[in-house]
Amino acid sequence: MKSLRRLLLEGLVSERPRRALQLSCERLGVCGVRMRVPQDSPLFAPQGGEIIDLPLDEVIAPYVLDHGQWQSEELNFLAAHLPERRCVLIDVGANIGLITRQLLHRLPTIAAAVCYEPHPGNFQLLARNLSHLPQCHLVQAAVGTAEGELIFYEDKHNAGNYSLNLSAMRNTEYRTSVVHCIPAMEAQLLAPLDEQLRPLPMIWKSDTQGLDELIMATLPDEFWARVHCGVMEISRVDRPPFDRARLRSILAMYPIRRLGPELDRNASVDEILAYAEGNDHQHCDLFFARG
Repeated sequence: MKSLRRLLLEGLVSERPRRALQLSCERLGVCGVRMRVPQDSPLFAPQGGEIIDLPLDEVIAPYVLDHGQWQSEELNFLAAHLPERRCVLIDVGANIGLITRQLLHRLPTIAAAVCYEPHPGNFQLLARNLSHLPQCHLVQAAVGTAEGELIFYEDKHNAGNYSLNLSAMRNTEYRTSVVHCIPAMEAQLLAPLDEQLRPLPMIWKSDTQGLDELIMATLPDEFWARVHCGVMEISRVDRPPFDRARLRSILAMYPIRRLGPELDRNASVDEILAYAEGNDHQHCDLFFARG
């Protein structure tokens, strides 16, 4: 019997090593893993970028462990539509830093990044995963419409599904904490940058599980005139009220609009806003660029 159990265990480890790791970590109460990144991965960089730290959830960790990368479509789109000169990245909802890390590894024209992440655990992982990139400025705060302390909702199974919006937790187990929030104002968002970097063109990335539209509609035209390209998440959940006409005018500034996963087809503003009206708890990345 012991030999049979050993053979079964050895088979699980050799054929499904990631699943074996998950089962072992669940049994031992392990909540995070450290991974040596393959050298052909956009997450890899020599001299400090060989290791990443992951929360042991059911979404981010399994994908990165299996594929050695994370949401490479964002990297590919932004690489194709970067401004021709130096620029800065604004990452709202930076999570553990995988997107920012991939962008800065592969796109040297990004001179600096400002990353906003309110969750203490994710912020610690963010700091570790970007520690070899001194041009990254990390702010432990959410971005919203006002400054203050707010309830934060945390999906127990998906470390990427943390939000100020309770509706993002529908049909899932969650816990709560309290995080600091700052207002979505240009001066506030760019404050961590050195003065000589603040006038540069910007790349926008936001992933806030239901608040992207509100944050974007809060920022003025002068801000979006400097954003050359970006990606936001449209979450089809109940959201706080936002100015739909204002969001329409922002999207109309960008002739290139791709509503994932159809990245080879341009989407109209009407089509995008119609998608955003749904309430089926699905979500989709919207890619936009000036050209």
